[in-house]
Amino acid sequence: MATAAAVPFLSLVALVVGGWGPLLSLDSAVAERSYTWVRPRPELAHGLQLWTEAFGTWSMRIVCLLTAAWLAVRRLFVTALWACTAVFTANLAGLVTKLTVARPRPEFADPVSVGVGPSFPSGHALMAVVGAGVLLLAVLPLLRGVWRGVAWVAAVAVAASTALSRPLLGVHWLSDIAAGASLGVCVLALTLLAWTFLPAAVRRWDLPVRP
Repeated sequence: MATAAAVPFLSLVALVVGGWGPLLSLDSAVAERSYTWVRPRPELAHGLQLWTEAFGTWSMRIVCLLTAAWLAVRRLFVTALWACTAVFTANLAGLVTKLTVARPRPEFADPVSVGVGPSFPSGHALMAVVGAGVLLLAVLPLLRGVWRGVAWVAAVAVAASTALSRPLLGVHWLSDIAAGASLGVCVLALTLLAWTFLPAAVRRWDLPVRP
């Protein structure tokens, strides 16, 4: 899974840095159409802004840290460490990529919303995937039957809708959110892979509370 997520992410980095025309044209067309559709609808714009803030970068960082604290209380110490590692790795990788690519955000004469910092990749998309993924993987062992499917659908829906709110608000290009989402999946997969290779003596630090 890590390789499957890394390939689109690295490909998008190369295409954006190289200024590949078809991708930039698609980004521009989507940004213009999104702006044209959302700008005359202030209620929609307000709803999108509330949603993107509710499940935004800082909200999902807090979700990850609270999930780690909850896991530690349940004596799942190694899993809690994984959750902290995932959120730290995601933020570091996102920041390094943003500063390296240094892509400007979309600009409009009368913007619907305003973003800060470089555009690529979308930090909201990145952290929405990582936050939803960390919470999902923490609660899945407690769920049975149809509720496991409900949890998966909810996690994907929150991550996807938060990511898509960014180009609709005119603060990110479409390829920004694709890169952010794929980087998020890659971080989750790589940190989980590292967790599975921990020595048995370390993994025994997970001492779940028995019912």
